[in-house]
Amino acid sequence: MDLREFFAGSIAGCAGQIIGHPLDTVKVRMQADAGGVRDAGAIRCAVRTFAEGGALAFFRGMSIPILFKSVEQCVAFGVRGWADRFLGEVIGLDSGRVRSGLAGATAGASTAALLTPVYLIKVQLQVTSREGLKGPFAAAYQIITKSPRGILGLYTGATPILLGTTIGYAFRFATYDHIVKYTKDLGANNTMATILGGGLAGMATWASHYPLDLLSARMQAAASSKDPPMKMLGHFRQILVQQGLSGLFRGIGPCLLRAFPVNATIFLTYELCMK
Repeated sequence: MDLREFFAGSIAGCAGQIIGHPLDTVKVRMQADAGGVRDAGAIRCAVRTFAEGGALAFFRGMSIPILFKSVEQCVAFGVRGWADRFLGEVIGLDSGRVRSGLAGATAGASTAALLTPVYLIKVQLQVTSREGLKGPFAAAYQIITKSPRGILGLYTGATPILLGTTIGYAFRFATYDHIVKYTKDLGANNTMATILGGGLAGMATWASHYPLDLLSARMQAAASSKDPPMKMLGHFRQILVQQGLSGLFRGIGPCLLRAFPVNATIFLTYELCMK
């Protein structure tokens, strides 16, 4: 394993989280709106968020994610590099989108156990108003004490997150490698190729698994309830009945808007750190 990949991924994760957290808050609040009527769109949701907590409301729940985003990207880039070399040197798979996708899927699956509790706490803080939870530890305590599953309640939403990260990271790295190679062949310099490849890779990541992310957000928004937790398929059926198929893509606008600059920042930071 190349320790530089882990270090560069860690720094890149911090940079990406700072850039993207405000739009992530808007996305999560739209996803968690079960009826789909409270905030009709991203702009209205952003206005309501600002009215409830001011500018700082967009950064609620960032303290834990920025730490773990650093660890997540550390693991993702490090495992991806290891898996790519393993597939090439041991398995004998030629470089290309299939190899990039398999390496990315391995990286994504490896982050799921780490991400589930972090995403849960982040979602709880993001959907709570200024008068609600006071911090990540208060959110974790409330989940553990109120959830019928106790401490296992911290892993609410683990199934869609595992599926989503595996699929999403496969698309992420396959898209990045393909776009960077293609744009360089057209004459783009390294910086432009990295920015374009990273941004489009981020959008491909979210487009490939967005409904799974929405289902995990719905499950995690209700994690502190004393009622028995609804399974993933239960939330899926509820969304289809209440909102139709379009409900599975609620909040995708701010998500894709956020994905390009965040992932362009992550990949550019990573490549700079690797030099």
